[in-house]
Amino acid sequence: MANSTFSGPVRSQGGFKTIDVAASTGAVTDGLVINADGNIFTDDGGHIQYVAATGFGPADLIVGKGGSQYGTANPYAESATQLFPLGAKLVYGNNVYRYVGIGGTAVTAGKLLQQPAIVSDHANMTATAAVAAGETAISVETGGTDLTLNQYANGYLWVNDVNGEGQMLRVKSNPAHDHSSDPSVVITCYDALKTALTTSSQLSLLADPNNDLIVAPATETGAIMGATVVDLTADYFGWAVMSGPAALLTVGTLVVGNAAVRSGGTAGGVAPATETGAIMGATVIDLTADYFGWAVMSGPAALLTVGTLVVGNAAVRSGGTAGGVAPATDNVLMEIGDVMAVSANTEYSLINMNLS
Repeated sequence: MANSTFSGPVRSQGGFKTIDVAASTGAVTDGLVINADGNIFTDDGGHIQYVAATGFGPADLIVGKGGSQYGTANPYAESATQLFPLGAKLVYGNNVYRYVGIGGTAVTAGKLLQQPAIVSDHANMTATAAVAAGETAISVETGGTDLTLNQYANGYLWVNDVNGEGQMLRVKSNPAHDHSSDPSVVITCYDALKTALTTSSQLSLLADPNNDLIVAPATETGAIMGATVVDLTADYFGWAVMSGPAALLTVGTLVVGNAAVRSGGTAGGVAPATETGAIMGATVIDLTADYFGWAVMSGPAALLTVGTLVVGNAAVRSGGTAGGVAPATDNVLMEIGDVMAVSANTEYSLINMNLS
């Protein structure tokens, strides 16, 4: 049957369904079904794909193992080529996974994964010139390290001090850049500035935190992005578990029902926590009194710093400055989740992960 085009709403009392017809037998099976009550069912899972467009970055949500028509969404598989946008979420059973790229060193199963460390020459940069609100292209003065083409694509540019501070924008692209020829480089963002910048504004760059991941080192140089569920090959792509039960390398003696945190002594492992803290939400732009807007709950956010934070350590609500975050006492490492079942030191315990 040919395609049909309707100019108004299409209605059905009994719901809608798509079907698959086997080429060899002609057998018909249901695909997507929307019943009369508006409930959606699919026996193969589902993939909501938001294709990147002007002003918006990509975002994918896959429900169900194998629930994508673009590739096999299998958290227990890896591939040499990228099948999904980095950061795509997969919901399977009680777990949520994110699609990641592994760096130049392989990582075995049951290990925490960390984002790569930021480039110091690409932090605390000044704006080349004043930038008006509403702009998406921002020129910054780098500190010495060259940029490769789109090194920061789908990463983040944030204003860390002075005019416009607290804003964070998702990066769309950057050109290849030779610092010795010209220290300035234009970073193009998906999102527009809300508050204007001056030449005193300080800005920093973070590469896509879902790419080039490494086993979480004992000395923290970045945030935890998830954990491996299978051995992942160097420079391959696969899935990292973010929440739900996961078997993780145990360091020390865990206690059932207590929190487990990133180990400060063994790469990739989890250890018993000494204390915890929580962040509940934050503004991403200036919000007017009695107005409505959005507060970020998870993921990267530029927040007012009180005291000296340490990369990879926990940040908690400041007890001294309203709206700020401060370092957690006693060098508390990032909480990974709650202990479900304990195994001995150096074995693998079951942790109910709660990242993001």
